[in-house]
Amino acid sequence: MLPLSQSSGYAVLAMSCLEDPGGKPTLVVDVAARTGFPRPYLSKMIHKLAKVGLVMAKRGNKGGVVLALAAKEITLDLIAEAVDGAEWRNQCLLGFKECSDERACPAHTFWKAERDHIHRCLKDISLEEIRTFEQHSRTWRLADALPEKKLKPRPKKAAKPAATKAPARKPAAAKTAAKKA
Repeated sequence: MLPLSQSSGYAVLAMSCLEDPGGKPTLVVDVAARTGFPRPYLSKMIHKLAKVGLVMAKRGNKGGVVLALAAKEITLDLIAEAVDGAEWRNQCLLGFKECSDERACPAHTFWKAERDHIHRCLKDISLEEIRTFEQHSRTWRLADALPEKKLKPRPKKAAKPAATKAPARKPAAAKTAAKKA
């Protein structure tokens, strides 16, 4: 049970495909092809990230999306907060809505310390580190995002001699259709 949502993970991967400010803008459709995320979902996420100033989006000719800050300045904590809001840092491990220091669930003390540790780690990990990791593992990542190739049909092996079975009967409707043709 991690405090980050799947949407935050998607945002991190999508942003790792974008160039730093001043770089060539990337089309949302290209990010969708690289990551395998649906384009409409990705468009909404990019809009949300642009609203908080993590990406810049430009429409029209020579348009696309670039990072608003250098990748080394964007931390995973900033992305998670942009996507999930600040509430993700205070969620109860057991899912209780009213879990706090004043009304602590049995796992509160443990989870509070772990949440603080996770938060510190996310502040220390930059988007540049994620981008570098993704570039090193790109061979299998891109293969996952590409559409499946249609395989050529394999030549059929010679059929084994059939056991003595009666030939399959056609249904009455198929016989009638055959006579009409």
